Amino acid sequence: MRKLATFFLVVLLAGLVGCESPTFKAERRMYKAHKLAERVFRNSKSAPPMQFEEAIEAYRRIAADYPGTVLEVQAEFSIGHLYVARGDFEKARGQYRKLMMDCEKKGNLCAEAQFAVGNTFELEQDWPKAEAQYRFIMKEYPYSVKSRDLPLYIIHHYVKTKATPEAINAAVDQAVAFYTGLKAASKTEKGDFILQSLVTRSYIVGGKWMDALDSLDKLARDYPTFNPEEALWVKALIYFNSLKDKEKAKEELQKIISAYPQSKLAQRAIVGIEKL
Repeated sequence: MRKLATFFLVVLLAGLVGCESPTFKAERRMYKAHKLAERVFRNSKSAPPMQFEEAIEAYRRIAADYPGTVLEVQAEFSIGHLYVARGDFEKARGQYRKLMMDCEKKGNLCAEAQFAVGNTFELEQDWPKAEAQYRFIMKEYPYSVKSRDLPLYIIHHYVKTKATPEAINAAVDQAVAFYTGLKAASKTEKGDFILQSLVTRSYIVGGKWMDALDSLDKLARDYPTFNPEEALWVKALIYFNSLKDKEKAKEELQKIISAYPQSKLAQRAIVGIEKL
């Protein structure tokens, strides 16, 4: 009886393996390709050429077998990333540009591919070309997810590289103009709020404290349903940490306590005032 049960179990397992779903099979192939690529990424400078080619070929077969699917996109991007890991930036750019066909139908995907191209220029220490690529994305795909982040990304670069105050201010002004333009076309209060928040972050990242304070006032005043006490909290932080003005910081904390006594920040504001 036990032998018979074992026989049926073996038959059942064989049947399950034979009936492997196409989706599972595709995902398993992608997993194996990722494992091959992982060896290259771990030791990109010393990985044998054979490992590199093996990973490339695995992705190419997936892209060929699953055209027009997410798997094809993942495979094509992964091939580009492998070229980047090997330092072959020209081939990486060529690979990413394969994903830029029919962009009117796939704006977000094209924006991501364009961004990857921009990153290759950054890795080659060619910031002017990288920035030109990023600004092209903002112009051509202004409503893409990537475009929403790029103005801040550019400001961060100038701050991180200790650019001149003029260059940083110019980047901030361009970011504010970009977000303000999108806001003018926004049709929802939530969209307006998000874009005004991005304007605020642009000022903060660029160290334009007075402009940031004005923008935070606008957030608290014009968007009362979106936790305005948080804007006051950030104002207090700016006054205390950046402008070294304890009294103004206390004033903002007191506004939170008075206007929003039930909020989570009210108790923190009380503690903050005691410590100041």
